[in-house]
Amino acid sequence: MPQAVVLELVGEKFPLYPARYAHGLFFSLLSRVSPELAQKLHEEPRKPFTLAPLTGIDSEGATSQGTLRLRLTTLDDGLFAPFLRTLLEAAPEGLPLGDRPYRLVRVVATREGHPLAGAASWEELKKAPRREKATFRFLTPTVFATSKPGGRTRYTPLPDPRLIGSSLLDKWQVHSPFAYNPREVAALRELFELDLEVAGFRNLRFHRVQAGKGFFPGFTGEVTLRLWSQSLEAQEALGRLHAVAFFSGVGAKTPYGMGLVVPL
Repeated sequence: MPQAVVLELVGEKFPLYPARYAHGLFFSLLSRVSPELAQKLHEEPRKPFTLAPLTGIDSEGATSQGTLRLRLTTLDDGLFAPFLRTLLEAAPEGLPLGDRPYRLVRVVATREGHPLAGAASWEELKKAPRREKATFRFLTPTVFATSKPGGRTRYTPLPDPRLIGSSLLDKWQVHSPFAYNPREVAALRELFELDLEVAGFRNLRFHRVQAGKGFFPGFTGEVTLRLWSQSLEAQEALGRLHAVAFFSGVGAKTPYGMGLVVPL
């Protein structure tokens, strides 16, 4: 079951590199559960989790000095429970973010407690309403990584409809138990290429942020996509991908705080 929780941590001062430190903390705790699992996840190209510091996103993410709110989502049914258990067991020792320990104040797991927390079963996501239009609010900088000739990587910091649709489809295929078959995937990619367009946008901004050891471009803002195809199967797929975005994020570097999205 996809899960999203908000962790509130308190220390002497705000961490210098919160996204990088949070990523390190996650794998440190995961290694306590299983070193083999931690190594496997570290090597996977598409991670079954996202991590994002919430400071600066909105009033819910505003923090006092030394307080950090982190949003963690998991897409792997077997990952959330053991990680949360290890987090709570390690909390009394102090959770290291960089070279300083932080105290875990609370864990918020419901949307009543925080609008960016919550859970949904894969069955619920599969039954999401069909959509001809899908609106996304990109709360943290979002970028898409694609291949160039010679094995180089192209980073696209624009709300390209094809890239948004393909990114979400990739995440659905890797993590959902209701993956599409190869023929369906090919048809959906073609529809995203031909019939998915930007219908509107608001407050688009360009950013360059640190994610891991590098700096990457990205955009934030609100984007509405319109699917011109009358295919009910394609509209059904868009509805599912719109719903799963809350947990999967969009684009690259989501384990480092990029691509945090709220479907509207």
